[in-house]
Amino acid sequence: MEPRLSRQAKDHVFVDMFNQPKYCLELFNALHPEVPDITEADIQNITISHVIVDKPYNDLGFTVKDKLLVLVEAQSTWSYNILVRLLLYFADTLLGIIKEHESWDIHNTGKLPLPIPEFYVIYTGEKRNVPERISLRNDFFNDDAAPIDLEARVISAESTEDIIGQYIIYAHVYDQQVKLYGRERKAAEETVRICKDRGILKEYLEAHEKEVVNSMIMLFEQEEAVKRYGNRRAAEARIEGWNEGRNEGRNEGRNEGKIGTLADLVADGAITVEQAAKKMGMTVEQFREALEALKVTA
Repeated sequence: MEPRLSRQAKDHVFVDMFNQPKYCLELFNALHPEVPDITEADIQNITISHVIVDKPYNDLGFTVKDKLLVLVEAQSTWSYNILVRLLLYFADTLLGIIKEHESWDIHNTGKLPLPIPEFYVIYTGEKRNVPERISLRNDFFNDDAAPIDLEARVISAESTEDIIGQYIIYAHVYDQQVKLYGRERKAAEETVRICKDRGILKEYLEAHEKEVVNSMIMLFEQEEAVKRYGNRRAAEARIEGWNEGRNEGRNEGRNEGKIGTLADLVADGAITVEQAAKKMGMTVEQFREALEALKVTA
């Protein structure tokens, strides 16, 4: 069976590409074409990365000459809650910057030389007419006097003229190929081929084609493993609950319900028939006979 694609495949390309200095600089130039003479050396990557999965992590964060702090998030499903995540990422990023400067002390009377923050959302989903700007004050608090705010610029337009617009095209091509081929390797390969033929992210895709396709497959397999493990654990927990009930003397009708539910779990691949029989205190043959009897009386 061909491995299928991860729903995070587009995000992986965004994170991998823009966390490379060359492409991060191109992204900054697309955001600020009016700022001349910025080089890769002027940009410091400060993207949050945690090994512990329940800690916050963001798509892209960088400073420019220690004066500007830019946080960028890629989003394929529209949600105003991205503002809340950006607020948390901003706080975590500031904490990291402060810790890097040993002479900075938040308890001192002097003001810290914090970089000016900017927030961007790169939206690649199907929703049309998304707002160009969103903010906590307007979209959450609906109060101009709210004492805290965070505003983000939303970029959703395709363009061949800059790397952001090209990434959006890439994401749309990917979605189209998934609709044609499903979440299979063919969709990944066709996405890369079409984009290269059109000159979309061509340099990056030519240099990383094999990696891009294989990472899509790897991410799916990781998600599928988590999903299967979670289903198995949930099924086992439910079965343990049924066994406790049986020990307390549940009636025959309840046992029939257990057998039917166990049969569904076996059919879904969540557990094996041997595991189902064991949970009922039966042999496999007894379990099959009980299931057949249940079908006859249904």
